[in-house]
Amino acid sequence: MRPVRPADDFMIVAESDDAPMHIGSLQFYDVPAAEQAGFHDKVRSHLERRLPATPLMSLRHAAPLRFDSDVWLDLAACDLDYHVRQVDEAWPGEGKADEGKPMTRQDVYRFVEREVMQRLDPERPPFRIFVMPRLVDEHGAPAGSAVFMKVSHGFVDGIGFQSILRLLTDDSAAPVYESIRRRTERPAPAWWWLAKSGLRFVMEIPAERAAEKRRAEALTALAKLKNDPAMKRAKTPALKKLGAVTSNQRAFETLSLPVERFRAIGRQLGGTINDVFLAVGGGALRRFLMEVDDLPELPIVINSARSYRRPEHGEWGNRIVALHPHIGTTIADPVERFKAIQQSMAVELARSPFDEPLVDRAEVPFGPKQRRAALTARVDSGARILPGNIALSNVPGPAERRYLAGYAQTANYPTPILGNGRFLNVTMRRNADRLDIGIMCDAAKVPDAARIKTCLIDALDELEIAARGKKQLAS
Repeated sequence: MRPVRPADDFMIVAESDDAPMHIGSLQFYDVPAAEQAGFHDKVRSHLERRLPATPLMSLRHAAPLRFDSDVWLDLAACDLDYHVRQVDEAWPGEGKADEGKPMTRQDVYRFVEREVMQRLDPERPPFRIFVMPRLVDEHGAPAGSAVFMKVSHGFVDGIGFQSILRLLTDDSAAPVYESIRRRTERPAPAWWWLAKSGLRFVMEIPAERAAEKRRAEALTALAKLKNDPAMKRAKTPALKKLGAVTSNQRAFETLSLPVERFRAIGRQLGGTINDVFLAVGGGALRRFLMEVDDLPELPIVINSARSYRRPEHGEWGNRIVALHPHIGTTIADPVERFKAIQQSMAVELARSPFDEPLVDRAEVPFGPKQRRAALTARVDSGARILPGNIALSNVPGPAERRYLAGYAQTANYPTPILGNGRFLNVTMRRNADRLDIGIMCDAAKVPDAARIKTCLIDALDELEIAARGKKQLAS
């Protein structure tokens, strides 16, 4: 039994029909044409043996009277017919998936666009996996297979999701299975649960007082930072066309780039891969917003995150603090934009240790009930819950190639979340020697996600040329 912490509960309550809160992954696999037809069965058999080694076989159960946190209860088994589904071009939703025509990559993207808008069933384990065994290229030639997976953000954050993917896949073509027997947990009787929670709250009073002191100290430190002109946080600008309430339509694209290309630019400009990613995002957004005549006078601010997960926290749940740097969209010169983004990120990183005590809170009596009442009203209004015009995230991924049921993974694209009030989320995840990027747009505002992809490529080229020029001048 694992409690749903307040930070996890925030992700659950923040969900709406227009902004489902689940972390996703679109994976492509190198599957020979002769083995495509059997790919689903092999993957299902693999997952049937591997899922018990993951925390996914769990069910959320509410505490009586919402007095305490919900909990995740272990399950001995789950309905694989529901949780692992075969998809083809004739996919009829929740009905029988009769065999239809093979799918192109664009068919896969259209499926993802629809499926990311389907909320996970809270009465079932917090995941679904869709297997697309027969892919073809634009000429009709076999092109491997694909898997789309989504997990509730209330269950894991981005790093926890990667841990789950690691448990489901292998670092070689020879799968290894553990012999694990799970049991189904039953919730405690209501009277016992209430009594135990009440006693725990009493026992935790000294710890909560100490935590309140740390929060007060953090707020004092943040106040001092705010008074320092050099540590001033960027203000989220208003957009004329793209800043309205997020719709229930999505447009999805992907991009894969070499890790070494980002490293080389970072070395030339004195920055990290993440600095390069943010600078490329800034250059791309500047281009795009100028095209649609919606470039504000203030630079675009992003919503991103830093993990504060430590070994004692375990691998599951949410352990992140929000970062809101600007990405220099008012600056034409790519190198100057890069430097400005580094400075803005430095401000955010200086703030984040003080933000941690504010978000890492213990449960309080009737906390879930109070949080839900306050947050639901904000979500229903369609207002932006956190600062930032868009989201840009760089999530760690494996440095080695991964395999599923013996097949090599060729790509592992994020399928990002669009929170209320945002029109774009670009998330990057490492996959061996590549950086796989998922681009999710509000299709009511940006119907062609491929345009964002083109802007990202152009911005990377621009920054690369500028970095080389800077290095040559320095030498």
